[in-house]
Amino acid sequence: MESLTRRVAGWPAWRRWGLLLVVVALFWGTLLMSLHTTNLPLRLLLVAIAVATMLFMAYVGRAVTCEGRDPMRREDRRYVREFTPVMAAYFLIMLFVWPLHKEAGPLWLKGLIAFTPAIPVALMIMAMVRYVLGSDEFMQRMHFQALAVAAGVVGFVSMALGFLAASKVLTVDGATPLLLVFPALCLTYGAALFWCKRRYRG
Repeated sequence: MESLTRRVAGWPAWRRWGLLLVVVALFWGTLLMSLHTTNLPLRLLLVAIAVATMLFMAYVGRAVTCEGRDPMRREDRRYVREFTPVMAAYFLIMLFVWPLHKEAGPLWLKGLIAFTPAIPVALMIMAMVRYVLGSDEFMQRMHFQALAVAAGVVGFVSMALGFLAASKVLTVDGATPLLLVFPALCLTYGAALFWCKRRYRG
């Protein structure tokens, strides 16, 4: 994989970004297809493809952001090893376990099933924390800057949407905003980290 990362890092920028966009599209495409099929073997196959694509995406993303300079450090490899199986467990739980809460009888069982996806999310956060703490001081500084930007942006958007919802200008589902906070934080954090790396490199 690392030899592939170095090879891709030598490509022109437009080819590297094009490959990354194709991989991201394949990842989300397989996930969406797995949600819309009832065929169990096909669903498991699609989840396996999504997980493999996510692993490939980590190496391609490294080639895009680092351009061949130190393509995969020790802490990066540990993070990928920890994050990938947890993410796979999250996909499987969301596809096969979480929908069962609709048919659960007792309230405690319904709550237990509904809470199950939060367990791999907690493991993801632990892997992220270990990744940041295992980085050198310079990388930690960039991670903390990216986290500050992400927290500020997501906090502001959440407050703005909250005011709009409170004034009845915007109608939102009760659970949807809470479910979107963590993904929004992760996406904003990733974009902010990429910006920090480009800024320091420039």
